[in-house]
Amino acid sequence: MSLASQIADSFAAAPPIRVVNYHNTPAYRADDYDRELAALAERYAPVTEDDLAAFFASGHWAGGRPGVIVALYNGYRNNHDVMRPLLERHGLVGWFFAVTGWTSCPPDDQRAFAARRTLALVPGEYADGRHALSWDELKSLDQGHVVASHTRNHARIAADDADGQQAEIVGAQDDFREHLGHPVRSFAWLLSGTWGHSAPTDACLERAGYEFLFSDFKLQRLPHARSSANEKII
Repeated sequence: MSLASQIADSFAAAPPIRVVNYHNTPAYRADDYDRELAALAERYAPVTEDDLAAFFASGHWAGGRPGVIVALYNGYRNNHDVMRPLLERHGLVGWFFAVTGWTSCPPDDQRAFAARRTLALVPGEYADGRHALSWDELKSLDQGHVVASHTRNHARIAADDADGQQAEIVGAQDDFREHLGHPVRSFAWLLSGTWGHSAPTDACLERAGYEFLFSDFKLQRLPHARSSANEKII
């Protein structure tokens, strides 16, 4: 049995929706990703945001097979170029968590932006210097996949820094509204922040209007998006 199949099988006894995380997805690993996604597609069903909302509201997963959220973090250009075709080949939905400030950064400045914010790059990958998803690519991904927020600048802001939280959480949503024409529903904070961990963070998440919060340990539907009676944590 291949490693990809072993990993996919290991999810069998888990909750009905699982999240598989990717970050940088360079072309030289495309065959690995193809095998991994094929193994997931064989065992799991794709998940949209509407599917996720229905699960949280009812407590029942109606997808037959367990669901899998393929999350791609940081907004790398190779997520679009390498992973998108593979996701579509295998009938899966990608959740593309973009860093809006990086997307808006001119190509000549993107390497410096990445170096300051722990965003690893593959040397020589793109001769034109653009390593981040473009807004045009995000608009295209917005049709058939999920575009989501992973802050504006990939900055680690103290839990009590209300201004910093505002810039990273609400500012990113402002960018999505401007460039996509609508807010996005899902947000992933850095590290393990969850709802209730920080009052300034909670206030910004509510102000921005996000519905779902991803962290290292939980996937939550936020209180302003559901009744407390329907809360589920997976």
